[in-house]
Order: sequence, then structure tokens, then C-alpha cells
Amino acid sequence: MSRPPSLMLADDKLEELIEQFNTLDADGNGFISVDEIGHALEVVGHKLPNYQIRDLIKEFDTNIKDGKIDIEEFKMMFAKLEDVRNLGRKFKKQVKESVGVKHIAGTNDASSEGTTHSVKANELSGFADWINKCLSGDPDCSAYLPLNPATGDLYQKTQDGIILCKMINWSVPETVDERAINKTKLDVYRKTENLLLAINSARAIGCSVVNIGAGDLLEGKPHLVLGLLWQIIRIGLLSDINIAHHPGLILLLEEGECLEDLFKLSPEQILLRWVNYHLRNSGCDRQISNFTSDISDSVAYFHLLSQIAPAEKEISTVGVHTRDLTQRAELMLQEADKIDCRTFVGPSEVVKGNYKLNLAFVANLFNSYPALEKPDDAEIEFVQETREERTYRNWMNSMGVSPFVNRLYNDLSSGIVIFQLYDIIQNGIVDWNKVHQKFPALRKVSVAIYIQYCCQL
Repeated sequence: MSRPPSLMLADDKLEELIEQFNTLDADGNGFISVDEIGHALEVVGHKLPNYQIRDLIKEFDTNIKDGKIDIEEFKMMFAKLEDVRNLGRKFKKQVKESVGVKHIAGTNDASSEGTTHSVKANELSGFADWINKCLSGDPDCSAYLPLNPATGDLYQKTQDGIILCKMINWSVPETVDERAINKTKLDVYRKTENLLLAINSARAIGCSVVNIGAGDLLEGKPHLVLGLLWQIIRIGLLSDINIAHHPGLILLLEEGECLEDLFKLSPEQILLRWVNYHLRNSGCDRQISNFTSDISDSVAYFHLLSQIAPAEKEISTVGVHTRDLTQRAELMLQEADKIDCRTFVGPSEVVKGNYKLNLAFVANLFNSYPALEKPDDAEIEFVQETREERTYRNWMNSMGVSPFVNRLYNDLSSGIVIFQLYDIIQNGIVDWNKVHQKFPALRKVSVAIYIQYCCQL
């Protein structure tokens, strides 16, 4: 699927932008309203006065002119704002080094024109620490661990594919047959076999591995190694955040909702509800709508930890009164360490609101201490995902569709993913001028025409 010429942003930046948009799209209808756009732009780093937001809406609300922005319009809006900051396409001519961020020019013909890739030191550190924790008891990995984020040895120690295969099996057990992993006499050919096994296995669990080859990983290209690791870790952290594994999630339903409404929520949206549920129970008047600016003062985290941790851990919220935000974040993480959940983030990642790492931090908290007891009188009926359904869903995600498909039937209902698959299979077959990527209320006729076009293709 072709990318608009003005949208020359790095793939890793686009991925993060889409994840944040989907989190802000609370009802999952594919767009955010005019009232939410200012907040959405602030979350992704652009705080603007109202008159500038109105001008942007007039310029980029091109599909239906209803004061609502879909993901494609939001990406183009963001790209323009990045251009103003001399980022995006201007990276090719001049790159200014940011603290803790290393910029790498495009490394192949497809990505080098007008793009750079950013590698954040804090993400390298967070992923390395998580791998150390997950694989610490694996005898096959003892020679590689612990990874040292300060030296960047993660790139070298993943070059033979063993750590990648092990992490895939951590995320989705038994994906890789351990007998197929070359563990001795690791010359370049046997390393390549391992890396191909890792890439194909990552694709099988739903990772997008487009433009990632065994040669790239063998060379230890930082943005590709970290990008693949993030996908693997993310799938492992979020895969069990559903009603099948946690029936107590029924407690997160809001007034007037039914179980089907819970199925429509992405794991990120469920995590937001989960945090807010515990904040209400703690007596805190704070509610969050993102994992960036809303958690940067650590207040929500303090109260969340006090609610989910076992009483004998004696979690303290005294640190919430500390004025310095960095010191406050450190005190909060010391409380998280009491329940062995000081992972992914350091004080600076909390204060700066790093989306990926804070999402991972909260997901690990949920997986470790959900603190949701299903009501005794609650009856839950759901159909377990079949192997075929999971295979189709993972294949779609491996093709790089957006939004990420968490539930096969709910997430295909708008048709957006199906159109993307058509265009991937046969480039140019979809006339995108006929495709509405948002559906205002009560426009059932437009939706019917849209679905009819989908069936015609």
C-alpha cells in the first residue's frame, strides 16, 4: 500500500503513532473527534493553541468534513508538524542528535530516501533488562546473559538467532521447535538458519517482518533488531489480556455495556480501563487516558501499586508528595521493586512519558497482579479462538496491517484491514477514494455501500 509523498517518517515512528492513535480511539470506531484532537497531538509531542488545531482540522479533514480525524489524516497532520520541526523528510539533510537517541540513515533502497531511524538508549536498556529476566534460567542462554545495555552487546548477542528464538517461545510457547535451533558450531551458515527460523516464527505469531532479512539481523542493525524485539515482547505481554485468561475483566464494563463491548477493546484500551478501575477503588480522583502525559507525574502509578500489591508488601504512597518528578518516579519504582515489577522504565522514562516502555511496564503489572476477582454471580459465555482463526489473525498482522488485529471478527468489521490486504496482495486494486476510513453515527447507508465495494473486490 503506497504511502503519501508528504509522509516520509520512519517506520518505527509510524508504528508508535498508530499505537497511540488506537489508544486514544476509545470506542474503536477508527477516528477521534475534534474535542480529542488537541489532546491527541499533545500526547504525540505537539501542544498547540486552539486556533492552530482548527486550521489543521480544516486542512486535513478531507474524507467526510465532519470535524473528525481518521488515522491516515492524523498521520499526515503529524508529518506536517514534524516537518516544521525540521524532522521527517529533512532528516536526510541534517540530523540533530538528541540526548539518549541515536539516528541512523536508511539502510536500504526502500528506506533511505528521506528517512532516518531512531534508536533510543532507554528502549535498548528496557528490552535488554527484560530479556535478562525472561531467559535467566535457560541454560542455552547462560553464555549470553546478562546483556549489558551500556555496551550495546544486545546487537551482537542476537546475531546467531538463539536469543530471538527463545524470546519468541517466551511470548508464544512452543512456536519454535527447540530441536531446530542450531546451538553449536555456529558458523555464518548455521547462524543464518537460526535467523531465518526466528523471522519465520515471528511472522507466525503476528510480527510484521517486512524489510527484515537474516542479513540485517546478522549485521546487528540496531533499529531492525529493536523493532523486531519490541514486537515479540509486546505480543508476549498483551496476548493474555483478555476475558478468557482473566474473567475478572468483566468488572471493567461501564454502565450500559455488555460483554461484547469488552471484546471490541484492544489490550491497550483494556489496560487503561484496568488502571482507572483501581484508581477509583483507591479513592484517587485521577483518571488516565494514555500512557504518556497522564502518568508522567507518577501519581497514578503510586495509587495503582497500592491497590494491586499484596498487603504484606506494604506499598507506600508517601512519595507522591515529593516535588521533583524524577525523584518521585524513582520512589515509585522502588515501591514497584517490592513486588518484582521494576521493569522497562526508569525515572526518566516515566517523566518523559515513553509510550512503549510505559505500556510494557503497565502490562507487566497487570500480568503479575491483576487484582480482579470475578463476581460469583457473573455468567460469562465466550467462544475460544480456534487455531485457524489465530492463524489468519497472525498472518494479517504479519503483513503490517493497521489497526492491529486482536480479535478476528470484531476488528475486521469495518473492512479497513480487508482493503489493506487486497492492496498488499495486488497493489493498486483498491481505489482508496471510495474507501471511508471512519463512520459517523447513523450513516448506515454509507457503511453498506462501503461493505458492498469490499465484496466486489
